[in-house]
Amino acid sequence: MIKFIFALILLSIPLLAPAQTFEKSVLITPPKEKDSRYFYVPFDVPEKSKSLTISYEYDKKGGANVLDLGVFDGTETNVKNFRGWSGGRRNTIFIAENSATNGYIAGKIPAGNWRVILGLYKVAPEGVEVKITVRFNEIDAAAQQQLNDEKAKTFDFPKSPKVAPATANGYTWFRGDLHAHTFYSDGNWTVKGLLDFAENSNLDFIGITEHNTFAHHAELDALAKNYKNLLVLRGEEVTTYGGHFNVWGLPKNELIDFRVAPKDANRLQTIVDGVHRLGLIASLNHPTALCGGCDWSYGDWQKMDAVEIWNGAWDLEDEAALKKWDELLQNNFRLTAIGSSDTHSAPLNGNANGRAVGVPTTHVGMKKLTQTELLAAIKNGRVWISDNPAVYNLEFSAFASKNKFVIGETVSNPTNSIKFDCQAKNFPVGSTVSLISDGKVLLKETVENVHSAFAKNFDVQKNSYFRLEVRSETGAMLAFTNPIYIQSKR
Repeated sequence: MIKFIFALILLSIPLLAPAQTFEKSVLITPPKEKDSRYFYVPFDVPEKSKSLTISYEYDKKGGANVLDLGVFDGTETNVKNFRGWSGGRRNTIFIAENSATNGYIAGKIPAGNWRVILGLYKVAPEGVEVKITVRFNEIDAAAQQQLNDEKAKTFDFPKSPKVAPATANGYTWFRGDLHAHTFYSDGNWTVKGLLDFAENSNLDFIGITEHNTFAHHAELDALAKNYKNLLVLRGEEVTTYGGHFNVWGLPKNELIDFRVAPKDANRLQTIVDGVHRLGLIASLNHPTALCGGCDWSYGDWQKMDAVEIWNGAWDLEDEAALKKWDELLQNNFRLTAIGSSDTHSAPLNGNANGRAVGVPTTHVGMKKLTQTELLAAIKNGRVWISDNPAVYNLEFSAFASKNKFVIGETVSNPTNSIKFDCQAKNFPVGSTVSLISDGKVLLKETVENVHSAFAKNFDVQKNSYFRLEVRSETGAMLAFTNPIYIQSKR
């Protein structure tokens, strides 16, 4: 599959001489279905090196070839040797003791055998020649300027009036966004810009989920202490070529290994088992997205703890995800639905690709705002989603055998009919609230004023679920809930 074209060039020049360079070219042919999608180029780092600059060049052929870039400072079999990932965003990166290109980890430069990792996202049928260049003790001027420019970027946006999170059914329904990107991967936000926007948008929690790196953890931790009312989660979007998933609440400098081949469900399960051993949860991202490698290739969704049904502005991809999720519910499988902006850039200055943080918003019912409670509440389905953080309020509960049940909970063996209660506040007049069970709309009410409510009794004689959807007059999604479940012996 791979053949080397040029031999290693390592010039024996005194330490710190700018000409101290490693070069290698390889020819990569398209991987077969079961081949690894990652190729490693080893190189030796001289003693007493203080920095290195890595560049790679190849013919992109109008998008037919797309290769990602990353680095290990030792063998690739140990994720503890990981030093960063930039995907296909950057042609040149540097790592030094006190700074590094965004996406990479600054620190000591140990001598010995390192690895360049190439991710084979797309390879043309005829293959692609790739040239790797590593310069020791020399920081590329353009890469340094790029880092300086990214760190200096600022965002100016108006503050929203403060609105406290809603309280209902014994919980505070804290609001957040669990999928966002900065310059540390393929976003155009700074960490500070994202946190400022989240705080000014009435969010209570935010997860910053960079693709395949933990390089953002140090800055995230340093800044988070300045946002007393915002729970900030270290996250990773584990980005494979067969689908993506988010993990939140990672220990500092913990990498979830992303090297899973498309359709390799067994390997994926091993990775998810590792997430669970950390006491965390895995949430499938945009499972029906049409972008290459974004949609889910690992079979059913049942390996996951949650699924991102709503990604950015509601569209046909989200409708497809909602339909599949409801089909899973009909088959007695429980999987928490969430929504996230997946923002990569700010919606400012006419930026057509910008996405506001918190659009959509995930509302999570908790007694208090902590990472442990947040993850537990998501896993247990105590979640509803809306298209903005601060306007709407949607309450949903069930009454059975003199007990009250809320979103995510289970009514076990009801002896009488179950009363379902809905309170829809601040939704547009003319929108509709639908009660859905077993894939069918059981009840649809039109919103006629700022506070609409209905209650309805149902005699449920089998395992089932009930959930709400609120849609605009044009059919656009405004909000939906996770279900209240029915476990019946009848």
